[in-house]
Amino acid sequence: MHQNKYLPAAAGRAEMHAVLSVEARGLGPAAARTAASEVIVIDCSGSMSWPPTKIAAARRATATAVGVLRDGTHFAIIEGTEQAQVVYPFAGGMAVAGPDTRAAAARVAARLPAIGGTAIGAWLDLARRLHLSRPAAIRHTLLLTDGRNEHDAAGYLDKVLDACAPHFTCDARGIGDGWDATELKEIVRRLHGRADAVLDDSALAAEFEEMTRASMAKALSGVRIRIRTRAGGRIGFVKQVHPTRADLTGEGTRPDARTWEFRTDAWGDESREFHLCVLADPDGDPMGEDVELAAVDLAPDGDTDLPLPAAPPTQSVLVQWTDDVLLSSRVDPRLAHYGADASLGHAITAGCDAYEAGDREEARRQWGQAVRLAHGLGSAKMLERLRGLVHIVDAATGEVRIREPIRPLDLNSAMIVTEESVRFTGLPGTAPVAAPTGPDRLCPSCRRTAPAAAAYCQKCDTPLRPEGVL
Repeated sequence: MHQNKYLPAAAGRAEMHAVLSVEARGLGPAAARTAASEVIVIDCSGSMSWPPTKIAAARRATATAVGVLRDGTHFAIIEGTEQAQVVYPFAGGMAVAGPDTRAAAARVAARLPAIGGTAIGAWLDLARRLHLSRPAAIRHTLLLTDGRNEHDAAGYLDKVLDACAPHFTCDARGIGDGWDATELKEIVRRLHGRADAVLDDSALAAEFEEMTRASMAKALSGVRIRIRTRAGGRIGFVKQVHPTRADLTGEGTRPDARTWEFRTDAWGDESREFHLCVLADPDGDPMGEDVELAAVDLAPDGDTDLPLPAAPPTQSVLVQWTDDVLLSSRVDPRLAHYGADASLGHAITAGCDAYEAGDREEARRQWGQAVRLAHGLGSAKMLERLRGLVHIVDAATGEVRIREPIRPLDLNSAMIVTEESVRFTGLPGTAPVAAPTGPDRLCPSCRRTAPAAAAYCQKCDTPLRPEGVL
């Protein structure tokens, strides 16, 4: 648990922020014995035929993904057009991975056509039905598309995503120039996966292999973060901040009045970090002593007979009330890092929105800010994507010039990764950084004055920042 535990006693109710770092190790043996299902969904619409490298790359990538499936994995290949069709196994349903079925599926992949329309909701709904036809702890879907969802009825995709979300995760790739980054981001956000652009068609097979191997390495269907507050305590929010940003607050459940549980999806050997906000009140607390605001535990989700590593010890979110301004005005460096990282994503998105609205100067300003933040965070990937949008004159100051013209692929490739984050790598013991400065903010609901850095009104809990800003 990483935090600056000091809060000013004179301020009254306040927010205590902390970053919970979770690292899973030793799950490999369990993953090898975990029941899994994999559905590969390939856009076979007519637009995939040009340039011909797209459908050729899709065929190779599908065969590659099938080739790394673990023996015993249930799997299927869906041909996606204006309807969804299982093309392997031939009789529909799911096949069981083995030498013969992998070879047969690869032969089918080599003949995938490119004719028809795009109905992503229908494709994902069929994937859901396939996954639910077989018991499996790990259910994963690979989605490749080069277009927009044009042939589903209005609102259908949204309903399908609601139906799919409890049952499987989905990683997606957009290939070519015609797909919609906003649409693909929403799909993977709702289905707890990641999306990216295919920058080089010849690299798609390697990307499919990487995603499939990652799915095969999962051992736990989920992990629950259990937060138990002290009597009268409240939780402001819980957000994943690495490897991607995701707000878990609305998905929390309450086993009892003092306990919240937040489910995270399938785990293998990996690291994730979460931003916790717990509301604190100095009334009745001693000065200058550590007080536990909340106890945080982890528990595997679902039943399993597989041997798993022992759960980590309980972690505490602490507060120590103080009159020392130097102590209370600091921000933990890990929190500062992920705050800057979120600002990077917002700046890229705002720049893309401004560019598409025809406001080139605002786009230049936002992308310049994004370059400055990416440079400071050491995000080589974000800087490379931004180079498709701007000429970087001075990365440290954010001085840039907009490229003309900008390809749709470059806009999509920057937009699609705005929810990814750069992991904090600061040395242990790094001194906290100064808190953000600025004028106090006035709550629009109760008119109470709040500090510049507050995310919520301390009196009525009205949000004081734009949705999604940490």
